[in-house]
Amino acid sequence: MKRKNVTLDALRRAALRAARDSATLENRSVPVGTVRSERVERFLAARKQQV
Repeated sequence: MKRKNVTLDALRRAALRAARDSATLENRSVPVGTVRSERVERFLAARKQQV
């Protein structure tokens, strides 16, 4: 098989899609319109800075 370069953005999209699909299969998907708490927003912001 020929090697193919994959962008970081494509990897992130694939990971998000896989996580969403996995959560759906386990009946733990987040309903549309759910608002994240301030604590969760801070946690996600801190994680994003680490990457």
